[in-house]
Amino acid sequence: MRTAIVAVLIGLAVLVSSFLLGSAFELKGPVAEVVDGVTYSWDAQDFAGFYYDIDDDVGDERLSLAISAGALEDSGAVYATRAQKEMIEFSGWGSRWTIGFLGEAHFAGYCGGYLFDESGSEVLFRDERIARVLVDDDEERTIQRDVPLRLEGGYKLAVKDVNPVGEKVSLELSRDGVRMDSTVVEPSKANATLEDRTYLYKRPIGGEDVVFIAVHFKNAFSGSGDVLVTVDGVWQLSEQTISLREGDEWGEMAVYDLDPDNMTFTMTNEDRKISFSRGRSKVLMSDIGIKTADQDDVDNAINTTTGRPENPLRFRVYREVEDPGTYEIRGHLGKVVNGSTWVWNASSFAGFYYDMDEGLGDESLNLNIAEDRLKGETGAVYTSRAQKNRMEFEDWGALWTISFLGEAHFAGYADGIFRDESENPNMLAEEQLIKVLIDDDRKETFDTDSPLGLEDGYKLSLESVDESGEKVSVALFKDGALMDSAVIEPSRSGATLKDQTYIYSGRVGGADDVVIVAVHFRSAFTTGDDGFAEVDGIWQISDEALFVEEGDDHGDMTVEEVDPGDMTITMMNEKEILLKSDDDLPLLEDIRIRTADQEVINNTINSSTGLPEDPLRFYVYKAVTLEP
Repeated sequence: MRTAIVAVLIGLAVLVSSFLLGSAFELKGPVAEVVDGVTYSWDAQDFAGFYYDIDDDVGDERLSLAISAGALEDSGAVYATRAQKEMIEFSGWGSRWTIGFLGEAHFAGYCGGYLFDESGSEVLFRDERIARVLVDDDEERTIQRDVPLRLEGGYKLAVKDVNPVGEKVSLELSRDGVRMDSTVVEPSKANATLEDRTYLYKRPIGGEDVVFIAVHFKNAFSGSGDVLVTVDGVWQLSEQTISLREGDEWGEMAVYDLDPDNMTFTMTNEDRKISFSRGRSKVLMSDIGIKTADQDDVDNAINTTTGRPENPLRFRVYREVEDPGTYEIRGHLGKVVNGSTWVWNASSFAGFYYDMDEGLGDESLNLNIAEDRLKGETGAVYTSRAQKNRMEFEDWGALWTISFLGEAHFAGYADGIFRDESENPNMLAEEQLIKVLIDDDRKETFDTDSPLGLEDGYKLSLESVDESGEKVSVALFKDGALMDSAVIEPSRSGATLKDQTYIYSGRVGGADDVVIVAVHFRSAFTTGDDGFAEVDGIWQISDEALFVEEGDDHGDMTVEEVDPGDMTITMMNEKEILLKSDDDLPLLEDIRIRTADQEVINNTINSSTGLPEDPLRFYVYKAVTLEP
């Protein structure tokens, strides 16, 4: 793992295009259900909210939730994490213990090598502490006398002087302009040792002076007034260590056990009951929480065939992130094993669209591994299936919703008045998708002086209301231009749904006479010279279409079939995709495949498991950038 000096991005930084967000968002775990007696478990390889370094296979956070009578009883929630050994990027310094804690990597101590020895063999974890790693870098850079090496937390390491033969380099460490330390290193002297080439800055912890900053100097040069020094290793820890003591509380969880021998740490909800109720978000520990669906159709009656509840309450774990940076919404880990198939769907991969409240979202991606690649036409298969759901104003009927590349779209009218009023109600028959702009059943009143605001520049103006309130004249404008006018009769005796609904239809993409705007009028009345109308249903789709035609390319995938009968879209990779170490492959526009920068790949078959010993690791992901 490398941590950049200039900007520490909380999460996994990616150098690709990504969605831009302006505020906090959630890294979501797979969807689960509140079923009595079931225990769910998530780990760093399937929950993007936990820390995981795919290159070094480091990250061992786990969360288990044991559900009993619709709740997590005493110790029903257990969080455990374990420190793992990994090399410091400048490998000459040795190795360290890395522990994932609440979704971020932390330093638990040195475990061997030069920095371990220089820290008196002190391990922070044994003192019930961990720290953030601010910099871990082995990239070469040149610093000059007037251009200090900038570190984190306001620290700077300046070269004050280099002797004429370049053997002795005088250094000064400052923080926010205050001198903290000075020393001399000798990187260019004959037979220079690691100690000669390394600058160390230590701070006392647990009775020992522990290395918090280390800089390795490759060489130095002085001549004609110029001073140039090459650095090829930088290490820095945060001075703000985190205390972990038994009994400490983190949200609803408390530290239950800290085992310095096994380098493990456990928290539980001891003595605290956590109940699942509809439409709630509950902080579990720090930024990690549980969110339940705002689900209208919860049914815990046991199905006699399956032995499970008919439609239990859905929930998922999540981690809320607020710090600016680029994050990876990743799916579960996969491995390049010949003949294996890896599947991600809308409930397990948060890069796909899933409306947990409605249970909507049916995208899936299958990767079929053949040797070390995805063969053309069979290696990668993406399928999206439309689902029928009611409009918010339910009297209007139902629509087809289809998720495509992680976003929800309108695929047609399934039944009801809008299907009857549309000449071409099925958008997949025209190989196109449309965005839903408004689907609302809230009550709202507007008058002859204030039009009803819609999306994309549309406004519905109340032109007049007759004295009896039975006839309402309306006009629809877009960007100030008149598009349509009509008279509706919401308040007359025996008024039908059609009488009460203003409908505007038009051509969208290749579909003629599709209902674009609809407004349901609950009542209308006059007061003096002013007319008023109360509406309780608004519907609007975009008047522009996204075409999804057979043969279209989306990244490395091609649309193979758009089926208006089964209401499905299928894509495949026409060309072969090679899966090799340290790669970042565009698969489906913003959905990509990342493979590990893996030093050891061992495909030798283990006689006990029948599987390769250490195959290449990979996952699918979508990048999201959180702006300041």
